[in-house]
Amino acid sequence: MSNSKAKALLLIADDVGENRIKEFQLLSEAGGYEVLDTIIQRRRPDTRYYLGIGKLGEVESLVKSLRPDAVITYHQLNPIQYVNLERRLRVRVMDRILLILEIFEKRAGSKEAKLQIELTRLRLEIPRVREFIRLAKMGEQIGFYGGGEYAIEAYYRYMMRRIAHIRRELNAIRRRREMLVVRRRDYGLPQVALTGYTSAGKTTLFNRLAKESKYVDGKPFATLDTYSRLVNFNGLNAILTDTIGFIDDLPPLLIESFYATIAEVLNADLILFMVDVSDDYQEFSRKFMSSIKIFDDLGIPRTRVLPVLNKVDLMDSVSINDKISLVKSEFGDYVLISAKTGVGIDDLRDTVRSRLEPLMVGRRYGNSKNFLTQ
Repeated sequence: MSNSKAKALLLIADDVGENRIKEFQLLSEAGGYEVLDTIIQRRRPDTRYYLGIGKLGEVESLVKSLRPDAVITYHQLNPIQYVNLERRLRVRVMDRILLILEIFEKRAGSKEAKLQIELTRLRLEIPRVREFIRLAKMGEQIGFYGGGEYAIEAYYRYMMRRIAHIRRELNAIRRRREMLVVRRRDYGLPQVALTGYTSAGKTTLFNRLAKESKYVDGKPFATLDTYSRLVNFNGLNAILTDTIGFIDDLPPLLIESFYATIAEVLNADLILFMVDVSDDYQEFSRKFMSSIKIFDDLGIPRTRVLPVLNKVDLMDSVSINDKISLVKSEFGDYVLISAKTGVGIDDLRDTVRSRLEPLMVGRRYGNSKNFLTQ
């Protein structure tokens, strides 16, 4: 039986750390690619070809001998780099952002998620199509997927119409989501959002708290759609929502296009910030600080965030101390748990209740009897 998995060469042009390289490889595997080789050039990306001419020659030889289905770059390519690489390598070229979108496409279930993905892809393609049009008008060959000038311009006009249509549909979905949040508040239910770095165990915790069985595979972006369920936190009812995970170097375009998903975090009364405490300190610190930056970019105050240090069952008491110190330098409190084994779950429920109870006094919920249960 033959292996039908697509094959890929990975290109990195920068002094990228080993943890990021490993994450890039895991992303590629999550996207359905078998990684044939990872070519690294420890210098800033070349403005024309991403890699320098010498290293590019090595890649050309590898493409001819290994015959990959795709070449994937770590950094986002500009239109000139994209076109030049395809013309030189004569193979499909994509960057890490398009790789993430491919993963999203495979995991997406709702109409909203599919529209968000299509919108992001179209917005990424527009500069490249413009470059194709420019080269076509100059009479140049325009690459591996090149078409005639008229066909490209017709596709460009279609893209612009499609983007306008998708934005209208997403705005309508966003308005319905906002109305749902208002109705939940009127009903007397606080909002709790699960977020954090991808593969931190968010969905595993969601399944345990909500008694659900949502898809978990340990790979990046297993969760794309948001799920909301009524959960009892030791006598206090709240709406718990599982959200898409963060990832390092996520470009603003992806964050903006997935506004409706991130809005669940913005509207939450309490954010459970999941962190994988089983990572080594360097990796733990990178993921932790990357997530903090996203919170800051979204304007989320620390007071609305509760760090949840997951996978404590895989740790010993000595190696965890430095990680706790890092968390305490940014937040007032935290909870140690194992979502898989159930360790610390009661402490988490108690902490969530203690954080949400003041809302009963500080806000006027429409129906407070739904807020507390005996």
